[in-house]
Order: sequence, then structure tokens, then C-alpha cells
Amino acid sequence: MNKGTMEGIRPLEQWIEKMMAHYEAAGLAVAVVDKNVTLYQKFFGFRDAENQTPIDENTIFGLASVSKSFTALSIMQLAEKGVIDLGGPVSRYLPEFQNAHAAQPVTVAHLLSHAGGFLPKRRMLVEEVARDLGIWQDGKAEIGPHPGLAMEGCRRVCKGLDEEEARTGLPGEYMSYSNDSYGLLSEIIRRYGGENSFQDYLEKNVFAPLGMDRATGLFIAPAQDPNSTKLYFHKDGKRQWCRDYYDNAFVLMGGGAVKASLGSMKKYVQMYLNEGKGEHGRLLSPYGIREMMKPRQHYRYGQWYGYGVAMSELEGVRMVGHGGGMTGISSHFAWSPELEAGVVVLCNTSGVPVSRVAEEALRWVTGAAVPAPMKNWQDAGWSEEEKKSCLGKFRNAEGNEATFTWENGDLHLTMGGKEREFIMAGHDLIILPGEFSQSDILLLREEGRGVWGVRTGGRILTRE
Repeated sequence: MNKGTMEGIRPLEQWIEKMMAHYEAAGLAVAVVDKNVTLYQKFFGFRDAENQTPIDENTIFGLASVSKSFTALSIMQLAEKGVIDLGGPVSRYLPEFQNAHAAQPVTVAHLLSHAGGFLPKRRMLVEEVARDLGIWQDGKAEIGPHPGLAMEGCRRVCKGLDEEEARTGLPGEYMSYSNDSYGLLSEIIRRYGGENSFQDYLEKNVFAPLGMDRATGLFIAPAQDPNSTKLYFHKDGKRQWCRDYYDNAFVLMGGGAVKASLGSMKKYVQMYLNEGKGEHGRLLSPYGIREMMKPRQHYRYGQWYGYGVAMSELEGVRMVGHGGGMTGISSHFAWSPELEAGVVVLCNTSGVPVSRVAEEALRWVTGAAVPAPMKNWQDAGWSEEEKKSCLGKFRNAEGNEATFTWENGDLHLTMGGKEREFIMAGHDLIILPGEFSQSDILLLREEGRGVWGVRTGGRILTRE
């Protein structure tokens, strides 16, 4: 199915180099595969920029929220074995969760699609819980698999969710990206997967069957691995680095704890292309893979969320995958069933729009020219009434904020303390343009309630 040529991908390589320079990205690895072989692979920059140490396919990167696809896959395995029921209430599997303030039960399936009705909450970190338990050891100990950390983390997350009276709506009504939800899913896996920890479950039931010998859910081991990347980030306008995978790490592991090399991730995406079959046997039935890919919740403009993966359209075919970002991590993997091809992009620098690299790499497979020009959005001509309906400040407990004001007879938007250029592109749709990527804001409006919230980056912000 590959119609791309090596000559045809050169402009994309030049674009990647330009993008990396713009974001001061230290290093990036990209690979395109079909069901069996690698179609294209290239390494840009360095895993250690200060010493100009190159990247290879065994170099370990953080995956951040790409980990959610591993968590969803594991839950689907347990569901296929009859161990858990996707339609069963979360409280059945985690008694700490009492389903308080919810008009209907929150189910395992709701967690998988970020539709439990939970608003984003302050991230509960490994470090703070580990310190309280007396097991932190200045971040030098491998405490990710510690059962006490998981138990206490689950108790605190459940308590926080039960205490929160505000909801996005009924369970299943709205999607709002929820690290808490995927943290609880990993605790279900830990308790019902037959292993001592979430990490042990992944090792036995995902990594080993796929031959992913350069993948882990640990923290200290990958940081100390001689072939792992430094983690680059920007602070006070300057690029800095660390080797601390505990930095901003959520206390429960299902949302972002996996680290892996490009070589291992190629095997992972090929498993999806082969409908659940890996190097050493089948991980999930074709039906289970299709259930993960089924659109269940509106996510972003042109995107829907299933179970641990998001769906969009590319050149008339489906593109399925997930991205991730944390300190020193920008990651994305995706595949197209129709193209029978998949892509992995791993970057060791925060805030780099690698999802666009993945999109363009798959576009190359179609034979189309890459990179494609950004969509030229036009103003939809909102009325003054429509513009004024969204005036006010919207925020959530994760620290995301958007403020609409009326100045000089028109609508203005401030995010992160900076005024943003935007396009009122459609009914309740705002596009934030950029040179290398675009994002969107969706106004959430109900009769009799008006604009009560906005969703950006998949997360709901409510009006103050």
C-alpha cells in the first residue's frame, strides 16, 4: 500500500528540521512501518545535545500519555478473559470509589473514554504521596511498583473525585481528558491482572509477547540506562535538561509511565496493524482492537476518542493513535487500517507538535505531497450576540485558563497570560492557528444555561 518515495519524503525531513529549530528540540526519532517491515526510519538531532550523542532505534524515550493506549489494551485483555466487565461500575472493582455526586454509575468503559463526568483536577504526584508514606528516598529508589504507593494513590484519587460536586454532566455525556481515570484503570489492572504491579502486568502481557525488550514502566532504570535520552524542557526562556522521570509523574501509573525505544514501539504499532497479533502470539482479538478504535466521544475538532486511542481522517482514510507530553517528552504513535501502515515519533523535548510529524509521515504513505499546507480557516462571521455569549473566564484545577474579553468593539482571547490570535471558524468553534500546528476551542453551550464551559486540548474548562 506504500506509495511514498524517498524523494517524496525529503521535503518533510527539511520541514522537521525547521520545526525542531523553532522549538529548540534536541532530538527526534521517526519510523513508518507496515504490518511486517520498516518503510522509513530517520533520527534527527541528539539524545544528549551537549555531548552530541546520536539516537538509534534502541534509545529509550519517555512516552507520557501514549501509555494510555497500553492501559486500555490491558483492560481489554482482562475484559476478554471475563475478569472484568467494561459495563460494570468502577466501585465494583475499586471500593474506595463511592460514585458520590454522580446521577448514574461511572463504569469502566466511561473511564476508558474519559467520559466519567470528571473535571480535570490537580495532578497528584508520585513524589508527594511517596514522601507522606516515607518511601521517597530523595527520588533515588524505584518506587513505581510499590504496592503501598498504588493503594494510597488510589485512595487519594478516589477521595478527590468523590469530594468534587461539580461534574461535566452525566457519565458518558461529555468527554474531558482525565489522568485520574487512567490512573484508576491501572489500579484495576494491578488488582485483577494477577501480577504484583501494573508494571509487572505490562511486562508479562504486553512487552514480552511483542518482543519489546526496550520498554518499561519503571523510573530509575530507564534514567540510568546508558542509551536513554536526556529530558529537555524550557524554563525562563532557556532550554534545560534533567534525567528525572519522576518529574511531574502521576501517582498512579496508567496515564503516562511507559518508556520505550523506537524499535520497541515499531513492534507495538505493528500489533495494531495485525489486529492484535504480535511477534510471539496474539495479545487481543480483532474484535477487541476494533472496540478500542470505535469512536465514542467527541475529542477535538475532527477527532473522536475510543478506548485509549483517538480517531481522525487523513486523505480519506482513518488515522488512529495517541500522543503524549511531559517534562522532556513529546510522543505520538498512529496507524491507518486502510493504508496498512503505522508511524512512531519520539522526541526528547517538551512542547514539540510531533502529532503533525506523525500525520505527515502517514500522508507520505498515500503518495501525497508532504508536508501538506495548513488548512486556511476563514472567519465564520459570528454575530455580536454570539461573541458576547462566551465572555468571561474559564478554568480548571489543572491550571488551564482561557479568558474572553470585549475590547474596542470585538472579542479578545487570553490564554496562559498571553493574548492569542484566533479564528471564529464555525458554530461554537474557535481555531488557534500556528506555523507548525493548529489547535481548537469548542464552546460548550446548553439551552437555558448558555456557554457553561469550553473544551481545549480535550479538557473542559468551566466558567467561573
